[in-house]
Amino acid sequence: MGAKSLGMGQTSVALPQNNWAIFANPATINTDNTSIGFYGLRNYGFSELTDMAAAATIPTKFGVAGFGFHRYGDNLFNEMRVRIAYKHEWRMLHFAITGNYNHISFGSGYGSGYGSGGALGVDVGLAAELTEDLWIGARSSNVNKPEYQDIDEELPRDIIIGFSYSMNELALFAFDVAKDVRFPVSYRGGIEVDIFQGLLGRIGVTTEPLSFSGGFGFSQEMWAVNLAVQKHELLGFSPGLDFMIKF
Repeated sequence: MGAKSLGMGQTSVALPQNNWAIFANPATINTDNTSIGFYGLRNYGFSELTDMAAAATIPTKFGVAGFGFHRYGDNLFNEMRVRIAYKHEWRMLHFAITGNYNHISFGSGYGSGYGSGGALGVDVGLAAELTEDLWIGARSSNVNKPEYQDIDEELPRDIIIGFSYSMNELALFAFDVAKDVRFPVSYRGGIEVDIFQGLLGRIGVTTEPLSFSGGFGFSQEMWAVNLAVQKHELLGFSPGLDFMIKF
């Protein structure tokens, strides 16, 4: 989730102070502000393949609480996720856990539908600030191997390891290696460049499947907006937009 990650080739697990980290690596959740954001992605230009998401973070003296909601699809098939995360940090080490409820439904708009099911999953994340400019992160999803009730289907399980490096706040480089248990290893890389006074430019590439992406962002003290477009080698373009408010 998030147009910044999309524009940087879907790199996500080591981006510090990430407003959409509850969907990527909860250990990198933003700790500076209370925030709430909204995101939309039109996959390959089809309204039936739309992602919609919302995320919020609330820092407390005991750590940071995160909340997320995601819905994908239409009445023929849709998937919904509700996520709750807790993040804490000790010196340079950041760690977090996320509980998520997942629900899928087939044909819910046609009479009684063709079936539905829910499952509870657990994600864990780690991140470390090795230096002021260099971060490393890792995330493992659905470590409890959950299955949808009444449907013979497991939730996706993957592990992602990555790093990011900030060069004098002028550019941010990120690289991830992701392995889903069902698919080949995916390599993801991206660059973000500070163009002018809060205006950011981004490019990225992802393998398995091969896609290219780019986008822009504009960030101020109390709000930020990001736009990205991903080009799949066969299926075409997927535009995404997010908006974040900070308190």
